[in-house]
Amino acid sequence: MLGSFFRRLGAFFIDSFIISFFISIITFGFEVDNSLIKQTTDLANDYLNEKISVEEYNEKIIDINYQLQKESVWINGISASLYIGYFIIFAYLNKGQTLGKKMLKLRIVGKDGKPAKFVNILIRSLFIYGILSTIYATIFVNFLNANNFFIGESAVYTFEWFSMVIILFMVLYRKDRRGLHDMIAGTSVIKEVR
Repeated sequence: MLGSFFRRLGAFFIDSFIISFFISIITFGFEVDNSLIKQTTDLANDYLNEKISVEEYNEKIIDINYQLQKESVWINGISASLYIGYFIIFAYLNKGQTLGKKMLKLRIVGKDGKPAKFVNILIRSLFIYGILSTIYATIFVNFLNANNFFIGESAVYTFEWFSMVIILFMVLYRKDRRGLHDMIAGTSVIKEVR
């Protein structure tokens, strides 16, 4: 039996909460340069009080956000590792189930109805959990200048956003409840019947 849209959405929210909770706990001690945050606030106030133009604001905020991204590289690296560990490795080792899927009695299976292979879960997960943008932010902030970094980041975020919208509509309206990520990866999400 196929997993319903709302059951799958519920599992997604449960898993998102779980992973966010662990990321928060693990990265709690990491500090970002408070002067950069103050610069952001001051810059916003200057713009709101019409002390600077929108062009000046945009030019300066890019550099500040770029420095904040560089400061957050460890947090992004930890986040990427946890996403990969939970949504890919943990799901594979648990025969296609994350904790959210287990709680709602869902399972990722391959075309043959058997537990999905590692590569299938890997491909599927890259589309729906923000893994690509987290990996991008972790790696490319170290190699690209601010403008190129943010152009690339915008492209990755846009790709992920459009993928999620397409996936939501496909899972909601297709009879087989397969999203784009399932079709590309050769997977389905089924409801366990016991």
